[in-house]
Amino acid sequence: MIGFNTVLPLSADTSVSHFLSLCRKWQEGSPFRTLPLDDREIYDGLRYTSDLESLEFVLVEAESGIHCGVRHVRKDEDGEWWTDVIGCKTDDAFTVAVVSSRSHFDLATDAELPKTPYIVGMLIRETGPMFDDGVQIETAAKEVTADNLPLIAQLLNCERQNRLPVVYVSKPFFGADYLVDPIRLGQRLGGLAHVFYETDSDVSKTLRDLTDGKNAYNGSIGIYWPNRNYKRFFVREESGVIDRKIQNYIKRVLNTRRTPDECRWSHLQRLKFQQKVERHRAGAEEAEILLEYALEDNEKMREQLKHLEAENLYLREQAQMFYSGDLDAKTAIVFKGNEPELFPNEQAELVLDVLEEKLRTGNCSVRIRNMLASILDANERTNNKDAFLAQLKAVLTESGGLSAKGKRELIRMGFELTEDGKHYKLAIKNDGRYAHPISKTPSEYRSQENNFSQLKKRFF
Repeated sequence: MIGFNTVLPLSADTSVSHFLSLCRKWQEGSPFRTLPLDDREIYDGLRYTSDLESLEFVLVEAESGIHCGVRHVRKDEDGEWWTDVIGCKTDDAFTVAVVSSRSHFDLATDAELPKTPYIVGMLIRETGPMFDDGVQIETAAKEVTADNLPLIAQLLNCERQNRLPVVYVSKPFFGADYLVDPIRLGQRLGGLAHVFYETDSDVSKTLRDLTDGKNAYNGSIGIYWPNRNYKRFFVREESGVIDRKIQNYIKRVLNTRRTPDECRWSHLQRLKFQQKVERHRAGAEEAEILLEYALEDNEKMREQLKHLEAENLYLREQAQMFYSGDLDAKTAIVFKGNEPELFPNEQAELVLDVLEEKLRTGNCSVRIRNMLASILDANERTNNKDAFLAQLKAVLTESGGLSAKGKRELIRMGFELTEDGKHYKLAIKNDGRYAHPISKTPSEYRSQENNFSQLKKRFF
């Protein structure tokens, strides 16, 4: 399978008939529609077909609840797209899964994930408020405020039973540009994730105390999964690039989650088969009809088996991506650690420097030297560290001491600046472990050089 997978908790007040009518309305507005739709009452087995599309409704009442939904199949030159919108309604809940998948695909060419199906937004808008353990599911980003800060802290600490991940977009300490546009990201991830964004960077300090430092801050983005898997991104890229990577990352991980049995097309067909067997045993039907149905069902199971085999292949490929240290689906030799970076590729440059030093010392076998050389040749070197240190030196050795402009530049570079008597205290990324004092009024130029040299030796 390659496609789209999400589970939505509809309001229990939503009726089955309203849900099914929305499923048909979804197809009426489709730009690809070639189906001869009408207004007849929707029943189990209702089917619309054309040369390129089919739409089949299912409605089964069982002890576990009322199972209902639709399967849409659209053909193209590369195969078929299946979209299942299946719900299970009980007295106190109405769970709906939306799963879109391709019946045949090639991992080498079918790398682009589909957009969120229009019906996801339609269900959110037209079935009443949906809540994911108290968090409303919306097609919009939520602003961080003093009122919802305790709730956000619980989500980041994995103290709630939410099913959807949380994307937290922090505001830079200096400047107004977000890493991505949070409003647009919230619209694109509606029904897939809860998107929160800061409008005041001061809340980062409060949230740091409530989450023991797990919050994203100073312009970074954190993605928090209910199972305690956590990703934090600091990379400064073109906004559209990181925006698309986050969307695809969340979609790919959600695709690895198993759809609930009660919301699977195959489960509904199995319920129908069981009910048919029970009616036959009660003498409601002839054995010949049952045999015909069993043969038909067997053929459907063969089709389903092929689909599951393809799905299994896809999930094995995605497992490697999910546990990687970045958004790109590439297999890395070493994963990035959780320590924040002051400049792009800081961790990568450090690892390559260590490997280069190991190669330079010659304290290894010929094979190890060749292996180290091949790794260094395969990785493009950057000089971000040298550029960063040159900029830092220019600020710290400025004539006349640290100016107001220099202070702003240090904050922009990722330092927190506080006054401590006759000294300033520089802390990297607001982290007390990485604090260093510098004199407010250096007596001579050499002392400014010493300030920089000591800071460089201590932390770089």
